[in-house]
Amino acid sequence: MRPPRYPLDALAAQRARKVEGAALGLGKAVAAREGAEEQRRAREQQRASHETRAARVVTAERESLERGELHAADLARAHAWQLRTEAERVALQAEVDRAAAALIEARGAEGALRHEVATRRAEAEVVEKDRARWTAEARKRADANDEEAMAEAFRPAR
Repeated sequence: MRPPRYPLDALAAQRARKVEGAALGLGKAVAAREGAEEQRRAREQQRASHETRAARVVTAERESLERGELHAADLARAHAWQLRTEAERVALQAEVDRAAAALIEARGAEGALRHEVATRRAEAEVVEKDRARWTAEARKRADANDEEAMAEAFRPAR
């Protein structure tokens, strides 16, 4: 005789697929967050590098001015350069801010997917616990049937 089949097999399989799908989504979200972190670090590095280069140029210009090596035209170019450098600094800061916002969004998405994975796992565990309970009861019934059949076989005829 074929053993009885667990009636919620389809539900267990569906929930296992949902756990797997949520885990895959979480993996993608983790990769996206890591990419966002790297992007933010790169943008901050660009900004810091820009500020360092600009500070060097400003220092060199100041030293040249103090030595009297600059003319009025040089001072006008320096002023224009400072305006452009400030605009670049603002643009780089905006990129850093966008990268930080993207990182916050990626962390939020990752957190939501972690919650979804936990929920899906809990749902799947409910079915697995029910399956274990059902299997134990089926085994007990089968053992009781076997014992009854053996008892019937060894009963003296009357």
